[in-house]
Amino acid sequence: MEMQVDFLIIGQGLAGSMLAQGLRARGKSVRVVDDGWKSSASQVAAGLMTPLTGRRFTLTKDYPQLFATARQALTAAEVFRPMDVYRMFVDEEQRSKGLKRAECSSCQPFIRKITQHQGEFVASLTDAFGGAMMQGAWVDLPKLLADVRAELTAAGCMIEDIFEPEEMRDHPAGIAWKGVRAGGVIFCDGYKSALRGPFKDLAWQPAKGEALNITSDAPQGAFILNREGWALPLGGGRWRTGTNWQWDQLDEAPTEGQKAKLIARFQGYFAQPVGVDVTAHVAGVRPCTADNHPFLGTHPTRPRVHILNGLGPRGTVWAPTAVNEMVAYLIDGRPIRPECDVRRKLIRAVG
Repeated sequence: MEMQVDFLIIGQGLAGSMLAQGLRARGKSVRVVDDGWKSSASQVAAGLMTPLTGRRFTLTKDYPQLFATARQALTAAEVFRPMDVYRMFVDEEQRSKGLKRAECSSCQPFIRKITQHQGEFVASLTDAFGGAMMQGAWVDLPKLLADVRAELTAAGCMIEDIFEPEEMRDHPAGIAWKGVRAGGVIFCDGYKSALRGPFKDLAWQPAKGEALNITSDAPQGAFILNREGWALPLGGGRWRTGTNWQWDQLDEAPTEGQKAKLIARFQGYFAQPVGVDVTAHVAGVRPCTADNHPFLGTHPTRPRVHILNGLGPRGTVWAPTAVNEMVAYLIDGRPIRPECDVRRKLIRAVG
């Protein structure tokens, strides 16, 4: 006998977890299929929220609204951790951009202080070109995923299995998969959607990243360090540090070469020698997109097949807004913002 639900959600990473909660809060029945996080980038992400990013030190589009929505939702989930970010400039050009951003009205609310010389803020850092102390945060993603999984399991909504798109059948009466019949299926399976399935032709740019959990005698401040990577202080000599971007070897296998690079980068943040003991080394593939906007909506020829994916490196700040819009779209028929509408992306990718 088939199990009947409103939606079958593929993947219990950040997107799938929050979407399942959002749909259930609106009275919809769901089943979430996940492989035990074996391919979840959310398990290895730092969950950082940094307003000014990239080489050009630019403010993420719509960041104030995205951040406010994320702070509210993730505080309610008890996983939001406010923490400033100290972005150390790499050269004179970047310092010049930082000084200009400090004068920009849209950036000012997120900039606490601009420094211009090494040691001006903290003597122990190698900030030869100064830096910017910014309002930021990090999200405890492992706790979020574990809490939601426990919630879904207790409600009988969790299926631990490997999902293969070719095993899914799209019938007029609904989507059928392994004894489940759903009114619709929603792909939230990260970079796997770039490799196979109905949305593989979108403009994906998946990128592998690696991160380390370490203990160190490096001096810890109450802020995240950021320069061509990041170092998140967790107290008691514990840190989490990453990351790199690799577009060819798309797998979840940590590599010794990147481990050495991450250690050297971390040690390079400090003016004095610091010891490092690696306690964990993880890797994952980010579901990035060509324009850094997520994919939301419905397949153009398969009305029961949907997607909420491609949150990429800004996943924690984007997820609550994307979930709210996807729930409103699926239940209330509200339109999706054009820059995230999957139909526009699909046309761009194949046309």
